[in-house]
Amino acid sequence: MTRKLWLILALTSAIHVYLKGQNIYAVDLIRENLKERADATVRDERVEIDMKGVNDVTIRITRAVTVHNRNGEEHGGIELYYNKSRKIKSVKGEIFNEFGISIGTFSLKDFRDRSASGQSNLYDDTRMKNYSPAVYNYPYTIAYRVEIKENQNLLIPSWTPDYAYDVAIERSSYVFTCRQTDKIRIHQQNYEAEARVEEDAKIKTYTWELRDIPARRSEPYSPPHDLQAARVRIVPESFQYFKKMGHFKDWQEFGKWNYDRLLADKRELPEATVRHVQELTKHIDSSKEKAKALYKYMQDKTRYISIQVGIGGIEPFPAKMVDQLGYGDCKALVNYMQSLLDIVNIPSYYCIVEAGSYKRDITADFANVSDGNHIILCIPFENDTTWLECTNQQIPFGFLGDFTDDRLVIACSVEGGRILRTPKFSHTESLQYREGHFKILADGSLEGRLTTTFKGGQFDNHYYNTFLNQQDKTHNVKKWYDIDNISFQKIDYEMISEDKDSIAFRETLDLMIKNYVVKSGTHAILHPNIFNQARAIPATRNRTNDLYINRGYTDIDIIYYTLPKDIDTLPMPVNKRLETEMGIYELRISISNGILTSYRMVQLREGTYPKEKYVEFYKFMNEVYGSDRGKYSLSIRKNEATLE
Repeated sequence: MTRKLWLILALTSAIHVYLKGQNIYAVDLIRENLKERADATVRDERVEIDMKGVNDVTIRITRAVTVHNRNGEEHGGIELYYNKSRKIKSVKGEIFNEFGISIGTFSLKDFRDRSASGQSNLYDDTRMKNYSPAVYNYPYTIAYRVEIKENQNLLIPSWTPDYAYDVAIERSSYVFTCRQTDKIRIHQQNYEAEARVEEDAKIKTYTWELRDIPARRSEPYSPPHDLQAARVRIVPESFQYFKKMGHFKDWQEFGKWNYDRLLADKRELPEATVRHVQELTKHIDSSKEKAKALYKYMQDKTRYISIQVGIGGIEPFPAKMVDQLGYGDCKALVNYMQSLLDIVNIPSYYCIVEAGSYKRDITADFANVSDGNHIILCIPFENDTTWLECTNQQIPFGFLGDFTDDRLVIACSVEGGRILRTPKFSHTESLQYREGHFKILADGSLEGRLTTTFKGGQFDNHYYNTFLNQQDKTHNVKKWYDIDNISFQKIDYEMISEDKDSIAFRETLDLMIKNYVVKSGTHAILHPNIFNQARAIPATRNRTNDLYINRGYTDIDIIYYTLPKDIDTLPMPVNKRLETEMGIYELRISISNGILTSYRMVQLREGTYPKEKYVEFYKFMNEVYGSDRGKYSLSIRKNEATLE
């Protein structure tokens, strides 16, 4: 090594050591266990809430995040929402390279400003400012300080330090300050320690802190991360929200406040509508049938459009407005349906639910306004409680799909709030039953009819194809039945049961698959199970998360193939059964009277299972995956010249 090269290396090493000692955001300072499996590491975070009064709340957020790779980019961005109640006072930030050296600064003027409205929103007065650093060399660190002013105290920002999979935490703290006279309720989830409390004659300060939390790896079939994350929420007992005053300490009081202050004066309808409803229902004796007729009337007359203006985030528009305009958001449409039911003296409950494909309960022991993102309607018929989704013009009366099924909700009424649970579909009720009758032609093509019945939690698998034009229907079935050389001569849908306890519809397809059977010498090769094949799931080593199956279901596929005359009908039958705590799989193949019958059943049972069970589940699903794709070989008789 030359002296010159030695000096360069020594100088480089010295600079690196110096920078490491001088720059607090140098990536080398992160402990190794906080880099493992982490796409990003929160270096330091402090969320401060200063509640000086019901209409005077200051939020200060100081945060530094190291983004390790491209997968962590989303954690380097900043999104800030504001409206008439929430003002962004200031933002100051800086970006550092892997050595902790500053490579740029930013402020509020560098943020992009846009509406927070979604495509279904007619209007939303909430806007968003967002910033994404234009840095493409990893790792880098973004550090910033934000100050926000709120003139309401009903929605206090919660603290969720380990907020996502694949994110590690060096240090995060949550500080809440209020007056000594303020009464607050605190809810802690997955956080065992008590808050550190400091107080003097005028104010009280609560502090929570977490340090050195390794990243939790994202894994297939894992529980929703927010159910496992630490979270602290604070709700003042007395509050102001868009000039609406209130007080509640439990769900009963919350429901009463919601009904009295947001709902009670909004159900009046025009006299013409009242007369029409009375005329529509006068020859119907059953209350349930009256409700069904009014539900159809509401569906035909209205459409869903989200409107979030001012307190509109939690307060519906009056029924008169919906009646006049013919549209509304979930709150307004539920309130409108209630108003129609009032005319014929059918009581109902306005219910707040946390909607989404993953089941989320409202927090039963902690009343708050942040739980819930959707409104549905409950009609408490005697021994026959009925639930209505009012934002969908096609959904059957009394059916809740996987958007709101099986979860705790809050029903608001004049008596106050009540905790109810929406209906659940068991793994046997969520049934997809498919039956096919096909003939194998001389050239190996397949033609025939495939009929599928969808029930329970699987009702809406293909239901919305019913309402599309023929071109879009065909496009969708080609996507769902992704098989080479398939074509459809007929696509038909029909409801076969509209009783709310057994709602079901049927899909009928007349189809052809060219070259389905492949001849190879003296054998004909076919895939018996072609329409419903399980997907492979990845193996995970050293799993850290429990096994979580969000919804159970049962699929049954029975396919009958009429064989050509030159096919030997005496092959060995298949009779396979796999069973585990999480599910059952059966595959049976037999031939009788020239017809090959393939019976395939798979059943998964929802639930949360210990992480050690994933190996067993993986083996089960891997074997299902292989069996579903198995080929079946049939001998061709030598004395037959052609397939018929």
